[in-house]
Amino acid sequence: MEFAKTLTTISERHLLRLQLSEEVLRVVQDTRRITSPGARARALRLVRQELRGLDLGLLRERLEDLSHPNSRRASTPADDWRKRLLDGGEAEFAAFLEQYSRAERQHMRTLLRNARNAPAASKNKALSALTQALRDAMSAG
Repeated sequence: MEFAKTLTTISERHLLRLQLSEEVLRVVQDTRRITSPGARARALRLVRQELRGLDLGLLRERLEDLSHPNSRRASTPADDWRKRLLDGGEAEFAAFLEQYSRAERQHMRTLLRNARNAPAASKNKALSALTQALRDAMSAG
């Protein structure tokens, strides 16, 4: 909810640089023009509905980069491994398992497959589950 409201209050320049789809961009711009509180609340619901299928983590990161370009958040080791595993193949997975031998191979493989093949609507959930499992495996050693 907060993110939808944020999109309606940021500058037009930042909004355009977020690389939103035309439909989401149109809904956000329409919402900005509305002044009546009741109508604005309905319009914000439409914005939230359009945002459901998008990777909100990525959008928040882009917005943070635009708002504070010099304070780029350092990626965590789990984020680095997630990117490597999603972009790489079996060799990357084997390297992870070699380094973190306590990781559950089958569970990790399932989460990785889910993250790669998840439809847009559930992509965030799949990526979050994978990242959390990576953190757990890394903390276990």
